Parts: sequence; structure tokens; C-alpha cells
Amino acid sequence: MKFGIDIGHNCSHDTGAIGIKKEDDLTKAVGTLLIQKLKAAGNTVIDCTPTNANSDNHSLWQRVNIANANNVNLFVSIHFNKFNSKADGTEVYGISNASKGIAKSVLKEIVALGYRDRGVKDTAFFVLRHTQMPAILIECCFCDSKIDMDRFDAEKMAEAIKVGLIGESKQDSLISDKDYILEITVPTILKPSTDQASTLLQETLVDIVPGNYPVLDARFEEQHYWVKWSDKTKGNRDEHFVFAGHCKVSEKDDATVTTGTK
Repeated sequence: MKFGIDIGHNCSHDTGAIGIKKEDDLTKAVGTLLIQKLKAAGNTVIDCTPTNANSDNHSLWQRVNIANANNVNLFVSIHFNKFNSKADGTEVYGISNASKGIAKSVLKEIVALGYRDRGVKDTAFFVLRHTQMPAILIECCFCDSKIDMDRFDAEKMAEAIKVGLIGESKQDSLISDKDYILEITVPTILKPSTDQASTLLQETLVDIVPGNYPVLDARFEEQHYWVKWSDKTKGNRDEHFVFAGHCKVSEKDDATVTTGTK
């Protein structure tokens, strides 16, 4: 899966809140660790944080443009809240149904660390409105809250976000380290992400007929199988998602191979 990670602020003319700790320092710590963790789990990660900007608006446009240009599957913006030194807790934002589902998963993992659950919210922040893929914005906790800052640990926060996004680990999700056969049991489609097909661009979807197809790699993710094809006749990508209810994955054997899509 390809993630776009936006380390909030950390750019000229775009600086974060200052409380007990600086938001820029907190987002940098969490975002850097999250990128490392997602890569270690076998994902592609695009750092969407700009290095320079002449205004806050320019900074924001650069973030969404990087994500859109790289056609990431999911955009994640990391932030920390500030209010009145008394508010505390975590909230995650998403404006589409797909984004809200992901936001809920991430929020659950962060709340498990002990932070107060402030819910999933749908404020249409700039980076959520202008990205072309599911996008979430995480307010990890409050940088002006003693309760939150006493609890805060960058590594634990990054791990919680990672688990909310992809599950425990690459090892948990991989089928094995061998070649596989993907058995399509009913006519279905190949998708660039686990989102519902109705929310994706039609040109990114590929019809596939029942049959057995050789794949180089596979793992289970959000009720889908992510598969890497051994050839590129399945659309213009060599990696796709297939709904698990429409297929099975097994180790490669002498099964008859189906060679085409429609």
C-alpha cells in the first residue's frame, strides 16, 4: 500500500502551536517514526511535508499536490491540538465514509494508550478537501495539556497509528514467503485500494473473471487480499486489491492458470 504522510507544519511560514511542547517537534517525532514503521512493514511511503513555502496556503497546497501527484492510496496528516491548557485527548478527522472508517480504527488504537476519546469528526480541513484519495487528519493530543504531555511517548503514538492503519505487523498479514495462486471464485474487480469501488475512479478498476491466477506476493488487509501480479496484463499496475469474499489464496501448485481479465 502507498501512504502519503504529512508531518504537520514543520515548514517556513507554516509553524505549529506552542504549548508545554512545540507542535512542530511533536509532529516531526511521530511522523518520522511512523514513516519508518510503515516502510518496515513493506509499504511504500511518500513524505508529503514541504521543505519551504512562502505562505501557509502555499505550504498546504504543496502537501496535497505531492500526495495527488504520487497517487497515494491514503493520506495521513499528523497534528497536535492546543486550546486552553485544560482540554485533553485525541480526535481524528475524515470527510468521506472510507476516511471515517480509517479514522475510527486509528482513534481506537491511540485511545488504548490512555488518551481521552474525543471522537471522529468531519471538519473539512484544506488537506482533506483537496486530496484525491481517502485522507485523515490526526490530532494526536494537546501540546498544552499536562495530562497529555506527561503521557506522550512518540514511539508509542507512532506504533498506535501504524496499527490503526495496517494492523499489527507485516509478519501478521503476509500469507508466506512463497509464490501463490489467487483463485477468483466469482466475477469481480481489481482495485488500487481497499475502498469501495463506487468511490474509486472507473479507469483504475479492472474486471477479472473466475479462475486461478499466479501472483508473486499476497497479504490480507482490511477484508481484502493485496496481491502482486507475476505479469502486468491485469491493468496498468502490478499490485491490486481484491475483496476476500470473492477469492482465495493458496501456495502455488499444479493448478490450471487463467491468463486474462476482461
